[in-house]
Amino acid sequence: MLGGSATSVEIIEAARNLGVYTIVTDWYDTKRSPAKLVADEYWDISILDYDTLCKEIARHGVNGILTGFTDSYLLPYQRLCELTGLPCYATKEVFELTMDKARFKQLCRENDIPVIPEYTLDTFDPQLISEDNKVIVKPVDNSGSRGVILCERPEQFQDCLQFALSYSEKKEVVIEKYMEMDSISLSYTIQDGEVSLSTTDDRLVHKAANGSSVTRMGIYPSKYTDPYIREIDGKMRAMYKKAGLRNGVLAVQFFVEDGHFYVMEMGHRLSGGQHYTYTLKENGISALDCLIHFALTGRMADYSIAEKENACFKHVYCHLFLLGKEAKIARVSGFDYLQSMPECMGVSLMKNVGDKIGPDGTAAQKVVGMHMALGSREDLPMVLEKVYEHFHMYDEQGNELILKITDLS
Repeated sequence: MLGGSATSVEIIEAARNLGVYTIVTDWYDTKRSPAKLVADEYWDISILDYDTLCKEIARHGVNGILTGFTDSYLLPYQRLCELTGLPCYATKEVFELTMDKARFKQLCRENDIPVIPEYTLDTFDPQLISEDNKVIVKPVDNSGSRGVILCERPEQFQDCLQFALSYSEKKEVVIEKYMEMDSISLSYTIQDGEVSLSTTDDRLVHKAANGSSVTRMGIYPSKYTDPYIREIDGKMRAMYKKAGLRNGVLAVQFFVEDGHFYVMEMGHRLSGGQHYTYTLKENGISALDCLIHFALTGRMADYSIAEKENACFKHVYCHLFLLGKEAKIARVSGFDYLQSMPECMGVSLMKNVGDKIGPDGTAAQKVVGMHMALGSREDLPMVLEKVYEHFHMYDEQGNELILKITDLS
């Protein structure tokens, strides 16, 4: 397992439940890489130290390599698989295509899938920016909302541009129209070139002052499931087949307005939504288990995944992310209560005492991830009220750090 962040713990646990001996490697200590403490074994070797890793992989008889939720780990994952001859679910060319925001949007245009209106840096006139025409500037090659910034006035543009460029290894940016509308997430599973829709969910986001945003809740299935399947799903599946994607998982985000869908971005990897939690309960299939199976065998499964998939869920689920204010955590209370709630399918503490909560509008702001099964959408306000009443995080001055959701629209 390349990378041992808190989100990787679930991958290690899933592999061990399947009877797999697990090893985590990266160059971080166990505080920053807690999955190391859950694995059967861990190495303090950078994921970029290919020579050392290849020797250790051969010496220990490692059968498979996997990584999780981070875009920047995908190319090292592919390279290490290539060097060791172990299965990788995508080629370098496919990862480069799907990770580059500009190239992905061009791929969508070529396949008649609407994208967010955007501008090229060479021809963009900052004087076009106004109250009614704000823009988002973001690096083409970063994730987790890092380097994303809202530009509201012409005189801000150069500062915004430099900020976004500072997060781009390629030193390239995308300039997009700022969209204020509903958004949804989709997940797909790919098996031997067959692409199937796994889940749909409505995204509720927290927007920071700089225009960046972070998901704070996903509600499954999305209220837009039927129109999405009618209007977009077939085009997406055909596009991915044409692009040469053969195996693995996909996460895609869209904006929705007046029945129209506009693609925002995608990842050819597991998403922070951990959608397999719900597909396992609904359809008896876990994309995470499939990826582990692929790492060891070169096959996603020994059955047809597409035949079991059905994104039109019979029940309602919610993935809640509790967000915190940027500060150092001094005290946490009520986590046991979250675990005991009847709606709880699973909950993880993503930040603990002594940790620093990240900047507003980024994934580093998430402090708790909680999977819930609901009787209906109407149950959500009552469930949230119980969560906020019993769970608390405080800074060293005793200030509450949890940001409450006040609007579920």
